Amino acid sequence: MLPTNPKKILLQVTGSIASFKAVALCSKLVQAGYDLEVVLSEGAEAFVGAASFEGFTRKKVHRGIFDEGSMMSHIDLERWADLILVYPATAHTLSSLALGQSNTLITSIFLAHEFKKPFWVAPAMNQAMYRHPATQHHVAQLKNWGVRILDPDPGKMACGEEGTGRLIEPEAMLEKIKKEFSNAKFQKSDTTRPKILVTSGGTLEPIDSVRSITNFSTGETGYTVALKLASEGFDVTLLQARHSHFQNPAPGLKIQTYQTTSDFSNQVEQALSNENYHYLIHAAAVADYRVDSVVDGKIQSSKVLTLRLKPNAKVIQQVRGWSKNKNLKVISFKLTAGRGNNRKFETYDSEWIIHNDLKDISEKAHAGKIYARTPKGKYQAMTSFKTKAELSNSVLKLIQNEPKGTQL
Repeated sequence: MLPTNPKKILLQVTGSIASFKAVALCSKLVQAGYDLEVVLSEGAEAFVGAASFEGFTRKKVHRGIFDEGSMMSHIDLERWADLILVYPATAHTLSSLALGQSNTLITSIFLAHEFKKPFWVAPAMNQAMYRHPATQHHVAQLKNWGVRILDPDPGKMACGEEGTGRLIEPEAMLEKIKKEFSNAKFQKSDTTRPKILVTSGGTLEPIDSVRSITNFSTGETGYTVALKLASEGFDVTLLQARHSHFQNPAPGLKIQTYQTTSDFSNQVEQALSNENYHYLIHAAAVADYRVDSVVDGKIQSSKVLTLRLKPNAKVIQQVRGWSKNKNLKVISFKLTAGRGNNRKFETYDSEWIIHNDLKDISEKAHAGKIYARTPKGKYQAMTSFKTKAELSNSVLKLIQNEPKGTQL
């Protein structure tokens, strides 16, 4: 039985040899009861014609930004859809979207996107083209903005080469769309869906009016985790350092900013005491010390300067007392520098601890382990991760599986 109030999907097809799969996906979506509008790029029409899509949808296919009667279609289609999908997306399309171009209907639709609904992109290209630094740069930029990239599959390609670059199959794509709309637990109208507070970035402790003590945290790890959870339908608030570079909007993700440790502490207390958060993911790099007496104005650089530092209160040790939800689950982060027995997990009052060592972190790697607290209060390793993406997937699985168990 088809739904009486079907979800609306905007299917955008670009000029890849894999665009024949878009025809199959269109057929499956219509059969499943979704309401479709289709946009074909000029390149897509070189591979597949509009007739098949019109036959399945019984609607006119959209082509260009200057089609007669369609001068505002880039706005109207974006506002109409519940989900926007580019399937397949060529390397040229990824580049155009990431660079903010608006010379086609598809790129104009993206520029009109307000990040209030899912925007998905499914790449398809030769394996070398997908691995190229330029392509990966554009993929990273789109992810940073809140676009969901549906990673291509490995296998043999039309060019005869093998590798990762095959367009995700229509059947798998259909299942992802069904999951997006059918999980009632995470529907926006459901006030019982889990609320998650994520903290990230580094604090700033002022020395004078223009100088501060800070750290090297960019906030990327917390942002990546928050974005992953938001894309899966969780109600996520990200409390992030004001100077962080990762503050782009995304569906379901609310971003607030802080600066000093005192500011951070006050905002965490306010958030936990006013809202019924189910999880706190504490990835922020909070300063252990602050300057005892901040100088009013600017210190003269020619003078010898001695700073007296005072310890800051440990925010993580206070969150349960602040929390409106007395069953708050806490996921903490612990960074060490060098091997040895300096982890001191037992001082943490957390259900899970995510541990990194500085030697395992670089621009390309972000390795570590997740530990779970045992009934005896000790911490036992559960799983390992090598990248921020793997970490985000592990945290997602942890929350999805809890309280059934803590095995990932």
